[in-house]
Formats: sequence, structure tokens, C-alpha cells
Amino acid sequence: MVTEGALHGQRVVVTGGTSGIGRAVVLAAGEAGADVAFCGHSAEGADDLIRHLSERGRQVLFQTFDIADEPALRDFALQAQQALGGIDALINNAGTNFFRGVLEATRADIARCFEVDFYPAWALSNALFPALKVSGGIVVNVASVHARRTQPGSFPYNAAKAALVALTQAQALDWGPHGVRAVAIAPGLIDTPLAERWFETQSDPAQARAEAAERQPLRRLGRSEDVAHLIVSLLSRAGGFLTGTTLTIDGGVGARLE
Repeated sequence: MVTEGALHGQRVVVTGGTSGIGRAVVLAAGEAGADVAFCGHSAEGADDLIRHLSERGRQVLFQTFDIADEPALRDFALQAQQALGGIDALINNAGTNFFRGVLEATRADIARCFEVDFYPAWALSNALFPALKVSGGIVVNVASVHARRTQPGSFPYNAAKAALVALTQAQALDWGPHGVRAVAIAPGLIDTPLAERWFETQSDPAQARAEAAERQPLRRLGRSEDVAHLIVSLLSRAGGFLTGTTLTIDGGVGARLE
């Protein structure tokens, strides 16, 4: 559980904040005391989040736009700083699945994957770096277990997530002397709308879900809240010396020798 007040006074930016892991991060950060600026590809689900946090006295900013639209992304960075009065943490969570075989993927597939899953994290981090330098803040990049170990037909998603891990290392080294930390998170199979859409493509979605849960050592899928609580802990004093690393949260699947 998130400790109430653990992020009191912090100003947090979350991309992809209207569903899945991003939504859970917005809620967890707000409940821990942070003011939050978040964005989403659509406004669906945003009103409930805004109301929930506003009722708890939090400052909230929400914008909807295509995360691949860099001018819109930079405007969001500016509006977030003005609305919150500075930035203490950025969670680069926005992304989507692009699963192709290496031979089947087109240049357009690869470009669009990186335009959504990688470049926005780089661009928004750079735009907010001056504010993060002032606050001694942190960037959290949501990567994936696919960045290290992947499956057939998972390109170029795995390449974009691996690039996020490399970005995290570079940020930690370049920005550490300025007091800014960078950490990547590598979730395994988390029960999000994206995962649900994948299950729905299977011939028997219920069976596919049950088999996926059975493969987990904990015998369940990960929850968005599992990842959100880890991220919030990184924003607190508990994570003060963590930087340049990738934390895997996969329910123990990576411990199994296949």
C-alpha cells in the first residue's frame, strides 16, 4: 500500500495516465500526497481521476493529445510546470504494443513504434530536465521484460523497450551530477487493457488468460497497482540512491529456467 503523505508536496507528471499502469500511478501518487499532471490519447476515464484527486485537495492538470505529436508534448511540459509550480518526477509510461516478426515488420511499423514507445520519453525528459534539475527530481521510464528477454514475433516492441533502458542509463550518467535520477521499470504480464486486447485475439480468451496466470509463480497476473506502488516508492526517500538501473517486476517469471 502507498503511505499517505509519502509524496506530500511533490509535483508529478505521468504520460499515458488514463488507463492501465499510468492510471494506477496517477491515483497512487495523488493518494500519497502529490499534485499530478497527466495526459492521455483520449479523455475517457480522465474525469473520474480529476475528481478523485481534486476532492483530496490535489492540484491536477490533464491534457489529451497524440503522444507522438512533439509540439503538443512540449506544450504539455510547459503547462505542467506552470500548473504545478515545478516538477519533481516524470513517469514516462505512455506506449503501445507493436508485435511483428523481424521479417514481417516494415520500416513504417518500426518508425511508429519508436514514435510512441521511445521518442516521447526522450523528448519530454529533455523538456522537463531544467525543472527536474531545480528540484533534484527523478525520471522513471516504463520499459518491459521484453527489453532483456523476448519472444518470437515481438519486434519492434522489444527494440523500443530496450532503447528505453539504454536511455535510462544515459540519463543517469549525464544528469546524475545535476542531482537528477533515472530508473527504468520492466513489468512482466500486467492485467491492463492492452493485455486484455491481446487475450481477446486468442481463440479462447478465458483459457488464454487462465494459462497465462498459471505460468506465473504467484499464479496470478500482475496488477497495475503492483507497478504503481513500486514507482511511488522510487519517488519517495526510499529510492534516493537508485539510479541508472532497471527494476524487474514480473511476478518471478524471470527466475525460471526454460
